[in-house]
Amino acid sequence: MKNITSNMYNYICETPIVLKKMIENRKEITKEFVEFYKEKNIEQIYIIGSGTSYHAGLSAKVFLEEILGKKVFCMYPTQFARAEKVFNKNTLVIGVSQGGQSLSTVEGLDSAIKNDLFTAAVSENPTALIFEHSKTKTLIEVGNEKCGAKTKGFAGTTLTLMLMIIELLSAKKELDNSKIDEYFSRMEKVIENMKNVIETSTKWFEKIGKELIAAKRIIVVGYENNYADVLEGALKILETVRQGVTGYDIEEFFHGIYNSINDDTYIFYLASEGDYKERTQKLLQILSEWTPYNYMITSPQNVEKYTERDLICQFTEDKLFGQWEYIIPLQIVSCLGAKQLGINPDIPKDPNFHRRVGSKKLDGIRDQYTLEK
Repeated sequence: MKNITSNMYNYICETPIVLKKMIENRKEITKEFVEFYKEKNIEQIYIIGSGTSYHAGLSAKVFLEEILGKKVFCMYPTQFARAEKVFNKNTLVIGVSQGGQSLSTVEGLDSAIKNDLFTAAVSENPTALIFEHSKTKTLIEVGNEKCGAKTKGFAGTTLTLMLMIIELLSAKKELDNSKIDEYFSRMEKVIENMKNVIETSTKWFEKIGKELIAAKRIIVVGYENNYADVLEGALKILETVRQGVTGYDIEEFFHGIYNSINDDTYIFYLASEGDYKERTQKLLQILSEWTPYNYMITSPQNVEKYTERDLICQFTEDKLFGQWEYIIPLQIVSCLGAKQLGINPDIPKDPNFHRRVGSKKLDGIRDQYTLEK
């Protein structure tokens, strides 16, 4: 595809590079958080954030619960602040905002402080507003994404949350070094494969892109640890292509959503390895009777039948970190789909929206959406 250069596409390509550097620099990135909390007794964690930040929390949740052996909750900040009752005072609330200026995340952190809970803030912005409303600050070391729709920040935020807890448990002597090494080895395997996924996804879009121009309704379905990718992928397409997009856990889709499918519905299936892969193919077979626009994203193994619309790519299929790969095809659709519609994917529909509605305290740096020269 000619002329695909944009900030958004460049950031997608940079993702494996920044993830690798973050792992290398993990001690420095997490130092403040670890020093503050290594003597504290944390019995459960809430991760609060909106949009991509919320999805990144969901993406990290399964791994965090595995290494902690404790409950991790993911919530929108306003729901946490205004409706959630936390009875355990040994609760850590991590507020996440990549740009750092989210007023709802500030409200969530302030609520946690008011209720004498532990707090930590995570942002890419070194001068983030949320850093003023928590006990510790941790940087997402991905650099300022001069783009409304964040991409490398999704995986970068997920990894940051993982590194914070890995290093904390290491300092507490609660996670074996051999286990830590195993996790990083698995992460690095996924990261090494991401370049292949980006290249394969870009070529795939070249085949399917033209028919996506007419899409007015798009659905993303998936399951298990890729559910965060389902939500994040739907959000990316909404932000850039700007048509009706929804994302569903596949079992939820079975319970009624299927009734709404017609011949102009476009469906992306994240068919990762597991019990649901066979059922996903069965679903696709049924829905192919109702709409021709079905796009399966999957590894080649255990695929009974595929078409030219499907993305067949060798994913690592890692149960804890494979979501960094499965989001990439949907990010590519978001970026390149917007460009072929004549939409600049780097610039929000209204760059002043958050100022007008009062949802962020814009800082004049992370609300500048201009193409790199």
